[in-house]
Amino acid sequence: MKKVVVLLGGPGKEREVSLNSGKATLSALEELGFKPITIDLPSNLDELIAQLKTHKPDVVFNCLHGPVGEDGTVQQILNDLNIPYTHSGVKASELAMDKWDSYQLFKQHNIPTPETHRINLAAQTTCPLDFPCIIKPINEGSSVGIQLLTSNEDWDNLKKNWTYGNDCIVQEYLKAREIHVAVLDGVSLGTIEIRPNEKFSIFSYQAKYVPGEACFTCPAPIEKEFEQLAKDTALKAYQALGCRGLSRVDMMFDGQKFSVLELNTQPGFTATSLAPQIAKNQGISFTQLVGKMVESARCD
Repeated sequence: MKKVVVLLGGPGKEREVSLNSGKATLSALEELGFKPITIDLPSNLDELIAQLKTHKPDVVFNCLHGPVGEDGTVQQILNDLNIPYTHSGVKASELAMDKWDSYQLFKQHNIPTPETHRINLAAQTTCPLDFPCIIKPINEGSSVGIQLLTSNEDWDNLKKNWTYGNDCIVQEYLKAREIHVAVLDGVSLGTIEIRPNEKFSIFSYQAKYVPGEACFTCPAPIEKEFEQLAKDTALKAYQALGCRGLSRVDMMFDGQKFSVLELNTQPGFTATSLAPQIAKNQGISFTQLVGKMVESARCD
């Protein structure tokens, strides 16, 4: 039986999300007969390296979300230590975490995306897009920091209160249906539609993680031809970034095409998270999904 370390927690903004992912993964691993060990990501990465050298795992199950755990940093450490790990490798993780770089790559591969601008917020006097529009941090996950701007007043308030660094993304607001696709080991599994409650204009952090704040339909209620288009578009994005393992591709559907909002190489990972819901709909239980990911773990 392989020795599995579950990497979770950390000091970042998505700590609680990561702890929940890790807890669910631990339960599934124990059900599969493993005796997993946990490492709560320390702020000093030398401490992480020391713990990994002490435990000498056969596989690291990466349940981290956000910077360090999702941006290629931890992946590079695991590569250097020659420890196989779940999810994508260094380059794909870097690209997916940097929203601007991933948009450029999507455009190169003719994958539809909303109109997107990278700006220095401190230097930008006026919003580069018509209202309404979306502003995003370049390197955050779980919808952390995403805001909908509807007026110059919103823009002025944003400039006063923004806490995610001067470089950020301003993006066209697509009033369309939000459809996500899970991709596992190079295969698009299926779709799910997200409908935030009326008080939310976007699928925000609160809408994602507070029970009852959004409705989910799996599979998404769309015609077969569009379901296939969704899966094809998601797989194209996955391949463009060079992903492996499990990813989730978030898109907006206007009735004709799917525009990619982002790709998540470390999607939320509990039995009720979106990617596992999609897998379950395809006959893959959460425990089975965890087992598949352990078996496919590798270094770059």
